[in-house]
Amino acid sequence: MTRLKKGSAKAKLPPDTVHKNAVRKKRSAPEKTALADVQRCKEHGIETHLQANNTRVNYAGHVRRGREWLASHFENAEDPLIPMPLLPASGEMHTDNDVYDDSAFKDAFDRIPNRCSDKALALYMSLKGFHENLSKTTVESIRSAFKKRGKWHFNETRLRWEGNPADSADIFDVLSSIKHKASAEGGDRTHSMAMTKDYMDRTLRWHQASCPLEIALCMIQKVMTGAQPSDMQLDLDMRTQLTHHLEQVAFASNGWTLWTRCFELIKLQRKDISLDGTILDGVLKSYLAGETLMLHERASYFEIFLSNRKGWQKKVDKGKWEADLRSNHYKIYPRPNMPACDSFFWTLVWIKWLEVFHYARTLQPNDFIFPAMSANGVMHPGQPISHDAVQKWINESTVGAGILGNFSTHCFRRGGAQYSFMFAPVGQCWTLAKVRWWGGWAEGEHRDTLVRYLLDELHTYEADYSDALAPISCGANASLAGEYVLAKPASTEELRMVHESVITDVNSLRNEIRSVNNSLHSLTSAVVQAASTASTTPSLQHLDSSRFTDVSSECASHAQTPSAPVVGAHAAAPQLPPAGPIPPSIYTAVLPQQQPPATLSIHLTSQRLPTPGLVIPRVPVTRSNGTCSPKNKSWKEIVEHWLVGDQDQGLTTPLKDWPKEWYQGANRRFASKYHQRATIALEFINQYESNEACFLAAYPEAELGHTQLLKAVNKARAARGERISRNK
Repeated sequence: MTRLKKGSAKAKLPPDTVHKNAVRKKRSAPEKTALADVQRCKEHGIETHLQANNTRVNYAGHVRRGREWLASHFENAEDPLIPMPLLPASGEMHTDNDVYDDSAFKDAFDRIPNRCSDKALALYMSLKGFHENLSKTTVESIRSAFKKRGKWHFNETRLRWEGNPADSADIFDVLSSIKHKASAEGGDRTHSMAMTKDYMDRTLRWHQASCPLEIALCMIQKVMTGAQPSDMQLDLDMRTQLTHHLEQVAFASNGWTLWTRCFELIKLQRKDISLDGTILDGVLKSYLAGETLMLHERASYFEIFLSNRKGWQKKVDKGKWEADLRSNHYKIYPRPNMPACDSFFWTLVWIKWLEVFHYARTLQPNDFIFPAMSANGVMHPGQPISHDAVQKWINESTVGAGILGNFSTHCFRRGGAQYSFMFAPVGQCWTLAKVRWWGGWAEGEHRDTLVRYLLDELHTYEADYSDALAPISCGANASLAGEYVLAKPASTEELRMVHESVITDVNSLRNEIRSVNNSLHSLTSAVVQAASTASTTPSLQHLDSSRFTDVSSECASHAQTPSAPVVGAHAAAPQLPPAGPIPPSIYTAVLPQQQPPATLSIHLTSQRLPTPGLVIPRVPVTRSNGTCSPKNKSWKEIVEHWLVGDQDQGLTTPLKDWPKEWYQGANRRFASKYHQRATIALEFINQYESNEACFLAAYPEAELGHTQLLKAVNKARAARGERISRNK
């Protein structure tokens, strides 16, 4: 093969080679034109996955409100300003005034920062922290929302400011001042108290006293053994009451076991729980029958994936790919010795209750485990409960159980973590590494948070000398969590004080018994005397005071073994039809002195149960990612529900196809909402022939939400003579 010289022409390529090169050139052309799409894909990916969804939504809200605030000062310059508190004049205050007159100041919150960005952010944070008196946590969140990459500096080459304006000296001065203000004005610490195991037990007793939960357990047991839900004759009021308490108990046990924050647990969906119904139904039957779980049953579990767990991105950022494969996955095992905290039992009971007595179907993957319940007792599977509803539950149960203190939605996370680390039985306390993993804290990160959750509370308790004047000291500083006082021998002085207390109680009891005996003898004499003068009832003359047994010995015997307080709710408890003995279930551990009645029956009322599975979703619709659609889109969602339905929200049949029985009779609680939705949907479809532009032109109230739109539509229908308003 001859070599070509430098000046010679190139050798011709084979036809196949020429064809391949042409194909490569053709294929490379679309790649160049698709770079813009790749750029958009990159921006969308960063926006979606760089931060957790909840963090992203909160930060976006802070940025949006900041931009609206800044724009309001330039769009309406002639509007009267909000009066601010007068401050003492200072010569140094005028040094930065020129920057507010800078033309670039109105663009300070754009995506690309400019020379005024740090000044504008400092001003906005000062407004929120000092004038509006928001918390330091909110101001810190505002600062984090405006963070950029890089150090805040002036680029001499490009002659512009670059980097992160949130790291400027002005921002740190404002943030430090707000923290000092909060410390000076805050007074007592306001963070949540821990929901201890004892408090969990006490709240479960309160739930049982307020609503006999064994009714629900008995009904679930009967359904699992072949009975039909319709045979239970459950009325709406009792179902609503049982649902209210069961959801609270299930939520509390899961929050305490998983150490979840409120937003992490309320977004839990059925697809986040992996369980084998065939195996776990057998374990649940053993639970409900009050049987001791066998070893293989104790080893059964289901798995929960907390997809909304905070902080998992930081593990990925540190390169822990292998650890991330199992992070946020929790295996939940039975804990029958801890009934109030047994999330295994209460989760299975709660899911079974929803499927059997509310939906009449199995839960769908996107159904929320803790759905919202409307005032008419209907569950909304596609809408989670709100943070305010959870806080209301906590307030209700702690007050009802007589527990004093400030409890927020964080109380379960604090209580579960402290119990596992410090207060569990000997040999069952967790190591700090296990606590860090289970709580979702990254290794080497949030160390201050761990100390605040665990050690600070313990140190505060052990360094608390507020009981220095107590006759019997708790000795909290002598051992871990005050265990010293439980193990030390009693002193002579302490025994003397106990003896005096017992003597006083016995003397008081003797006086009460003597008073009761005197009253009984007086009553007996009066009855005998009245009987002797009545000729129509000679048999009463044979009454003897011996028939009224002296209660001294009986009262004394009862005084030796104090009885449990009588729960008033049991006396008027609704009753189930005779169905055999009630299973002792798990209440024997928590309520050893309360025995449920042999049979329970339900008092039937006119409030019959609606057809299972019926629901008209609320609008604006809350999606599975926690976001809520805007108000001005509510009317579109109503039209969609009328024509198509919404599988994710539980509306499997469009409203236009609902038969009359679904909003009449036992289902009449749906009638008002059904006719309201029909009014809006049919006005759009029939009157305006589904023309969105004409509809919005006729009803600008649609921008304000569906409630104002409904009023406008009804007014228009009345003007056309299609609606006769009722005289109120």
